[in-house]
Order: sequence, then C-alpha cells, then structure tokens
Amino acid sequence: MIRSRWGTPPHPRRGLKTPLFAAALLAGGCEAPPPVPPPAPSAVETAPPAPSAAPPSAFGTYHSRRFELRVALPDGHGWRIDDHSGPWLSATHEATGSALLVRTWTEDGRATRARCEDQARLWQKLPDPGVTESVQRQSINAPDGFDTLVQVGVVPGKPGAPFEAFAVAFGARAHRCFAFVYTTSASGPGAEAIVGERLAAIVERSLGGVVIESALTPRIPREPGP
Repeated sequence: MIRSRWGTPPHPRRGLKTPLFAAALLAGGCEAPPPVPPPAPSAVETAPPAPSAAPPSAFGTYHSRRFELRVALPDGHGWRIDDHSGPWLSATHEATGSALLVRTWTEDGRATRARCEDQARLWQKLPDPGVTESVQRQSINAPDGFDTLVQVGVVPGKPGAPFEAFAVAFGARAHRCFAFVYTTSASGPGAEAIVGERLAAIVERSLGGVVIESALTPRIPREPGP
C-alpha cells in the first residue's frame, strides 16, 4: 500500500443535483416491488438499518502531487491508493467493492471533453454508457473552470448477480483534460439503494469537490497512444 496524503475535505460544488442522479437511476434501472400489507402490530419487528454510504464526516482528502489535484473520498483511510506505478491515480475500497481512476493531462491542441474522453478510452478500458441501463447525464463546472460531463449508469447483470453501477466524467479546460471514473457494486436486499447513496456521495462530494491546483501543464507528461 502506497502511503497517501490526506487533508481536510473541500466543500462540495454548489448546483450539483446529485440526489436526482440516484433517484432517477434507481427508478429507471429496476422495477418497484408490489406493495406488501403491513403486519399486525404484535408481529412488527425492528430491522437493523441497511449499510449505506459513509457519512460526510468520514470523508478525507487525498493530495496527488503528480496530477496536482485534491480529491475527497468517503471513509478516506479505507482506500488503497496507488499514485505512482500506473498512468492513473488508482484507488480501491475493498469493503464496498468500489474503485476509482482519476488523472489529468495536456493535449497538443485545444482540449474538448469529447477529445479528452476519446483519449482516456484509448489508454484504459472504461465503463461505456452506450451499452448500459438508466444512464443519467449532467454538465457540471468541476473541477473549477472545466467543461465536464458526468454520466451515471447501471451495468446490465443477470438475476441474482451483484448490483453494479458507475459514474464517469470527462472535462476540458484550455489544453488540459480531466477524467474521473468510479465503479461500485452491492449484493442482497437494499443493494440498489446502497449503490444509489454511494453514487450520490461520490458525484457530489468527490467529483464535485475535486480541486486542480494549477491551470498550467501538469508535471506528468502525456503518454503516447497505443
């Protein structure tokens, strides 16, 4: 495990309608079960609450000097972070079956979010919103000054398989590109709600709170294409 650099998490970007992402995602991704009549008062039992996304107080901010950015993560110290051995900042959270890829780079000409997405997909196999279910899209100003599109979707799966979903975002500013890719899964009763809460937290607090420290060329060079 590579030692991380944690700090105080930034405030989420205002104007991000992330709760709508989770609601719309779940409404479109699975059918609601038929209503069940309530049990008689004598048979009512108190069920333990289902696990969910980490509370906001558990967020910690990781500082990547290589990509000159800061990103907040729920349950900060629960993530295994590799910011050195590959071309991305890679983070995994074993307890929730979640993974995150983040990076910035520069383009020779003026960057656009479409051009940034195309280049990122040449480097890495990433979730494809074109073949997934219940995709929701939103343009956001995150990181600050970037023209970014975030897409949230459900990965098609077989009955009984874990419920899997993702949030991918690609942004551009001048000659600089930004990519943010989050995947997660959950199983059992309430899996859809649990995943929805995680997506809302990641998009609002992590993606919405990303800080790019310099508008200049990042220290890491742009890798050549395959």
